[in-house]
Amino acid sequence: MASALKTAIFGIISVAIAIVGTLVTAELLLRFLPYSEGLRAQEVAARQPVFRFASNRTSTYSDGWNFNLVNRVRVNNDGFVNDRDYDAAAKSPLLAIVGDSYIEAVMVPYRETVQGRLASALEGRGRVYSFAASGAGLSQYLIWARHARDTYRPSLFLFNIIPNDFAESLHKLEHSPGFWRFEARSDGGADWRLTEYRPSLLRRVMRNSALVMYLTQNVRAHTALRLNFQNLGADDRRWVGNIEATTPEDRLADFRWAVDRFLEHLPAYSGVPAERIMLSFDGFRPQIYGGPEELHFAMRSTWATMRSEMMNKATALGMTVIDLDPLQRERFALDRQRFEFPTDSHWNGRGHEILADAMRASTPFRAVFAPAEGQVQ
Repeated sequence: MASALKTAIFGIISVAIAIVGTLVTAELLLRFLPYSEGLRAQEVAARQPVFRFASNRTSTYSDGWNFNLVNRVRVNNDGFVNDRDYDAAAKSPLLAIVGDSYIEAVMVPYRETVQGRLASALEGRGRVYSFAASGAGLSQYLIWARHARDTYRPSLFLFNIIPNDFAESLHKLEHSPGFWRFEARSDGGADWRLTEYRPSLLRRVMRNSALVMYLTQNVRAHTALRLNFQNLGADDRRWVGNIEATTPEDRLADFRWAVDRFLEHLPAYSGVPAERIMLSFDGFRPQIYGGPEELHFAMRSTWATMRSEMMNKATALGMTVIDLDPLQRERFALDRQRFEFPTDSHWNGRGHEILADAMRASTPFRAVFAPAEGQVQ
């Protein structure tokens, strides 16, 4: 009996040692590989209501188990993904770019992003600050606009709009922590609802583990059993952009309500007149790479409906709209090069270049950042 117990105990110990040894080996090995280290979101609550990341930190981003799209990412002094620090005392004209993961752009080298390209073009004449994070919607854009207004006093704003911005603005549809969302009142107005984010001690400790970050950020083990069929290609009729191609009328009414609340609050939250507010709208990818039938289908989608209505409303309010769809189609017809990565639907450097070029050619941008006497822009 004693011999059997001893054998069992030693067996358990041997298995435990093997498991621990494997985990330690994996941890050490991964530290020599470009695993995604994460951006480390800060606490968001009443005392600190603005979503930001741990400041003054450089980390590695990669995607997938095999480390696709490796990029070095810097979070600056204000807690946003940007290679340049922000200066509240600076007096030069400032463009504030607000958005979600498309502007956060952790998979794109800074110099190739729209903010990086424009900052380089404006060297010595103006500044470009970006305020963005994955998962944000129209409501959160207003919070960042107010933060930029109160801290840096921008001269011009650009808000980049993508298909899932509407749902991600509604508290009844989205609850991911750290962001502010709209909640409808009985009178049709909006209340602000914050889903607070307080990283636990365990989470803060685990962020320092290469193995944990690899499993959660690269492998995404916590969502391994969830099937995601979005953006499978131009022949997938379920999706246009990153939302469903068709939406029930009651949900469309919710989206329209969110758009109206966003546009209603935008001048006050940005602190600039309507003519200094610009909105850019992504095109129809991947349908633009297919034939006329695919594009015709996309033009009858939820994204087509919402972007058209929002562009018309913004224009009527005196704001400037950049429609990236014809620009993307024209460029693709010339060189047949796509605007996203093979394994990721976010813009690549070419996608950012399209928007940067459109911004530089726009009337509001030229009015704010007029070239010096005799200088060619």
